Amino acid sequence: MKAIVIIIFFTAMVLGSSAQWADRDLSPQKHFLYTSGDYVMGQNSGGNLGLSYIYNDKYSISIGYSATNKVEQSLPSEYLKSAEALTPVTDDIPFKNFEDLHLMVGRVINLNSSSTMRLLLQGGPGISNYREPIFNVSGDQYYHSTQTTKKLCFIVNPKLELPLSCTLGFSVGPMYVVNNEQSYFGLGVGLMYGVLRNSKI
Repeated sequence: MKAIVIIIFFTAMVLGSSAQWADRDLSPQKHFLYTSGDYVMGQNSGGNLGLSYIYNDKYSISIGYSATNKVEQSLPSEYLKSAEALTPVTDDIPFKNFEDLHLMVGRVINLNSSSTMRLLLQGGPGISNYREPIFNVSGDQYYHSTQTTKKLCFIVNPKLELPLSCTLGFSVGPMYVVNNEQSYFGLGVGLMYGVLRNSKI
């Protein structure tokens, strides 16, 4: 539900901004506002949703939400070394989950004169929720509960952005999320939509 609300909010802001800026094609546009959705693959699979604003074609600020998930977590090695076969009490599948809300600032480097290829170097703080299973063994059976840890984190997410048109583009780049207990590294491939570049190019 949280992800759906964030998607609707980001999309509404970009659509509203696109409508307001539609009459500005007569002058060069250097400020851009767009949403992005990335599929993230790596240690775990997941996604990233973001709203980005580029000022003067040089500086960026973005807010976003990302989540990754890994199911079918196995018993810790100390239990697996036991000669006794252990069976689960329930059919619930243990999982790991990493979520974060973040705010990033960055620098935009245009790689060609037409601004159809740019490098976005960005990073910033966030709040992460890390969920992991805690296993308990009783006799020849085991069960698990989910432990949630909330921490401040830092995110580094450089991207190569390809605005194919003034409203649609693609991006690719690594994502590194770290706090004092857990870290996550993955590669994101995504779609961008909104006001991406000067429509006169």
